Amino acid sequence: MEDNLNVHVVQTVNLLAVVDYTAGRARSGWLKIGLAARISQDLHLMSEPDQWLSYSEQEEHRRAFWSIYLLDKLISCGRSRPLVILDEDCELQLPCDENTFRHGEWRKTNTIGQLLNWNSKLTESPSPFALVVLMASIFGRCTRYVHQSKKMEEIPPWDPKSEFSAINSSLLLLESYSKSSNWQLSDILHGSAQADGTVDRQEIGHLIFAHTLFHLCHCLLNHPFLVRRWLKPFEAKAPASFSSRALQDGCDHASQLMDLLQQATDHGCLVESSFYAYCIAVAGGIHSLATHFNQNRGREANNVIYLQQCIDSLERLAKLWVHAGNIAASLREFHSISEPFATLLDPNHLMDELDFGSEEVMWSMIDYAILGADPSKKQLSPKTGASLPSPTTWALGAGILGQDGYSPGASILGGITPSMRLEEVEQFLNSSPRPSNMI
Repeated sequence: MEDNLNVHVVQTVNLLAVVDYTAGRARSGWLKIGLAARISQDLHLMSEPDQWLSYSEQEEHRRAFWSIYLLDKLISCGRSRPLVILDEDCELQLPCDENTFRHGEWRKTNTIGQLLNWNSKLTESPSPFALVVLMASIFGRCTRYVHQSKKMEEIPPWDPKSEFSAINSSLLLLESYSKSSNWQLSDILHGSAQADGTVDRQEIGHLIFAHTLFHLCHCLLNHPFLVRRWLKPFEAKAPASFSSRALQDGCDHASQLMDLLQQATDHGCLVESSFYAYCIAVAGGIHSLATHFNQNRGREANNVIYLQQCIDSLERLAKLWVHAGNIAASLREFHSISEPFATLLDPNHLMDELDFGSEEVMWSMIDYAILGADPSKKQLSPKTGASLPSPTTWALGAGILGQDGYSPGASILGGITPSMRLEEVEQFLNSSPRPSNMI
């Protein structure tokens, strides 16, 4: 085996990882990505390829590595999912534009380190694929901060020295490279049209994906549940203006993410990457909370529309990816029980305590592996008992420990399927018999 390792082995393992992950086998997919990353490092794919290779072969090696890099960042979006590839170890240049690659030509491009440095003097704009890599790097930092941060109690997020502030600063790089603070797909399509009126759909797809990751990062950094985590260690010292602005930013970017994907669909662009399912679910979870938050009736109606758009999009992706159907079911189930969590959007209630079961529910809506898992195999109920049930304990089917007549793990939500619309879910819940010990 050791004597037969080459770039094709890396590409094969990479594809197998995608197959596993999108089939809902997150653990197997994650392990395969780790294997692909180690093989690529053993082959020194993170360094510039041998000069005796043809230009197209050199670029193939680069793209094989950056594809692994991209998957490593994307599927490590969960607790206990540390990254394998570090930016400082990546010495090769970023992918060139598609036209150069197709013609077998060579072009000098920047490294990821140069692209992430505000002081770098770039001679030309990064290719759309390079922008995806840039956003994957920032997304990796974002997910590490969200899921694995051990020092969030030391520096408040509003401190300029915090990782929260550093990530937000890095996100501005995409705006800088895109040359626009109000990026519109219609303008890009018009400006990218060739003499015959056609556009390079692959490059447009890369641009859409990069900007979707941009909005996803903002959704995670400003997610109502996570904002509460950022502020909790500082209690009364937490400035109200920070929480209000963060919560609003989270809702705004959840809307902008779905607007972008709707624009792409309306213009005939293929929005079929498996990772879009996760992006849509995170946005959908925020919209679900917002539908129950009654500060602004007009926005509440918009959030209902956005939530239905999220579910419709997941249903469409479910025809291509098994895990998208699982994610659709998770979002529907979450929405059916999300009303008690709506206070997370209220800056005045961010210090309220959440019990263990409620926290696990919220984690399940931002952990990629849990979201995409087979619903029949999920353990969403609390792993440890409490003396009294929380508002969500019964809804998730966890019985009061020690009480007869109710089986722990039984759920009234078992009849919810990915194909059901919101009104059908509500009708199902209203018609379902509830055990006598439910609240």
